[in-house]
Amino acid sequence: MLKGYAGSGKTTILAGLVEYLASIEKDFALMAPTGRAAKVIREKTGQEAFTIHKSIYSYDNMMPVEEGDSFFYSYKIRNNVAVAGKIFIVDEASMLSDVKSEGEFFRFGTGHLLSDLISYTRVAQPNVNSKIIFVGDPCQLPPVGDNSSKAFDASYLEEKFNLASEETEMKEVQRQGGDSGILKTAAKIRKCISSGYFNNFNLRSNGKNILNPSYETFLKTWQEAANPKIIIASKNKTCHNLNLQIRERRFGSAALPLQKTDIVIMGGNNYKKGVFNGEFAVVNEVSDTVTRRTIALRGKNQVELCWREVELIFPDAENNSKIVTGKMLENFLYGDNALKPEETQALFVDFRNRHQALKPKTEEFKEAIMQDEFFNCLLMKFGYAVTCHKAQGGEWDNVFTIWDNDNTEGFNCFNDKQQKSGKTNQHFYRWAYTAITRAAKTLYALNPPFFNSYSALAFVDLPVQDALNELTGTQAQTEEIWLDNTLLQQLSSLHLLAQAIPIQDHFIKIRHAVKKQNIDIVAWNKIGFEIRYTFSREQDKAVFRTYINGQNVFKNAITVMPNQSPNNEFNKAIAELVNHLPNITVKRNTAETIITQIEFDLELEEKFPFTKSLFDDLVFLFKDTEIAIDDIEHLQYKERYTFKRNSEKAVLDFEYNKNGFFGRIVPIQNLTNSPSLLSNIKTALQTFKQEEYAS
Repeated sequence: MLKGYAGSGKTTILAGLVEYLASIEKDFALMAPTGRAAKVIREKTGQEAFTIHKSIYSYDNMMPVEEGDSFFYSYKIRNNVAVAGKIFIVDEASMLSDVKSEGEFFRFGTGHLLSDLISYTRVAQPNVNSKIIFVGDPCQLPPVGDNSSKAFDASYLEEKFNLASEETEMKEVQRQGGDSGILKTAAKIRKCISSGYFNNFNLRSNGKNILNPSYETFLKTWQEAANPKIIIASKNKTCHNLNLQIRERRFGSAALPLQKTDIVIMGGNNYKKGVFNGEFAVVNEVSDTVTRRTIALRGKNQVELCWREVELIFPDAENNSKIVTGKMLENFLYGDNALKPEETQALFVDFRNRHQALKPKTEEFKEAIMQDEFFNCLLMKFGYAVTCHKAQGGEWDNVFTIWDNDNTEGFNCFNDKQQKSGKTNQHFYRWAYTAITRAAKTLYALNPPFFNSYSALAFVDLPVQDALNELTGTQAQTEEIWLDNTLLQQLSSLHLLAQAIPIQDHFIKIRHAVKKQNIDIVAWNKIGFEIRYTFSREQDKAVFRTYINGQNVFKNAITVMPNQSPNNEFNKAIAELVNHLPNITVKRNTAETIITQIEFDLELEEKFPFTKSLFDDLVFLFKDTEIAIDDIEHLQYKERYTFKRNSEKAVLDFEYNKNGFFGRIVPIQNLTNSPSLLSNIKTALQTFKQEEYAS
């Protein structure tokens, strides 16, 4: 498996591989799920490429099949005699389905495309020594009716086909123009999919290659945009309405029947004509005459079928124009996304009415139904606006996206404010990723959703922290003191560096407690198991002592030595401080105790992409100020940032929940020395909560 994301260079690697295989005269074949995708890979590699259907099925070998009460014809898998040692390369493999294709009178093989491909290539037979290379983007939408892309599922391939697989994944954007907004946005969405955190979505205009036209200017903008172009929406109903509006601009009336130069997309496979679901074509000729027949169905209402003769031009994978003529079924053109069961039944009844002498399951019946123009009618829709699944595998210079993913009754996707609800999930992100990566040059996103991980941000001031602890009765948050150069110098001056760590830590905690009241430790002595502290503030001085045991554990309270401590008020203040120490942890700046990382590595960014977004946003927020990010710690459910401005310092924890949404911003009291800096940071961070905020 060669997995590669948008702009990662997988097509370049594939082209190089194909060139190498050709140079050593290795037998290989290029395939893709759709004609459009096959055409793209042919253009990129300069080698022949065909659809999987054309490659593995025999159109000359059709067999009748009975399944329960169902009867249909199936095109058999080709007998591939020249398969030994051959390499089969399948591009856009994420589109390759193994869900059974139902509901068609003519079917391919077993109806399971992936299974049929494995059978045709015989890769599960060790003595054949053939190989398949699946190439594609695993973050795109899975095939219709499936919840994952089975061609990229190593466990599925092993369990179902006993196939061992190797894979490589290309993540970093390499494509020229990789700094474009489209590829950058696609990369961010892809990281959300990979990490499982669906908390950030931003398709705001960058004024270059991501634009946000209004609904009022949308159709005019579409009309003026250069070809090739496409509109992509989530719902068939949206596509239908947009197609009508575009045809009204194009031909003066949406009510006109199919016209010459109309762009259409196939909505079903037509084996007789060799055209398949999802292929685009241009109408070259269309008849003014409609053939209408009313079909009576037993026990049901009558069904009127309407056909019109058309000539279509398809750009095919061999870079030629393929001309197809046939009967187009207007019921499908103007109807639902799939033929109604009674319409399918009516087509068969119509054929039987016209061939009453033929008996089903005979060779004559098979030949007649295969050649019948009315039964094998062309199923098509207007192709200006299509669903994302229909667009998958294609690439257009200009892509217009409609964000109609909201199912709220009465929601107007063109003008109503988009809500986050229903969009913080994998399906929406895969849909968005697939849609925007269809754009090669410019993405026009009409009223896209916007949300980030900051909506629940709350700055918790230091007094509020104390009040919360008092209200809940919980112990105050552990204060952390780093053993910095200032502390090291004082430990050295008082001859503490040679002492055991618990004795050093005791001194550091006492120092921290009394310093809040502007009290200094001016002397420290150890006499046997007795420890003495000498405190000073202005004219006052006091000496306190305590004791340790043989394991350097402090067992007693710290008590005053009255004969050396004349000011009782000063003594009481010290006693209150040193015998009610806050919850303090002394941390030493070693590789074992701190992980700092200003530059994010790829692994961290892949696992927690929203933490990289926070970093980028903070850099952007303070880029024109004197405030700088001095340090970052990546802790459990929080990011700890150290900010500095000259000698001022503030340390804040940005806490986040299991879904990656940030909540409390908590200043660390003992690590912050400037209320002014803290206030400036708090004011700046308010912009994160503003509705329009986006860096």
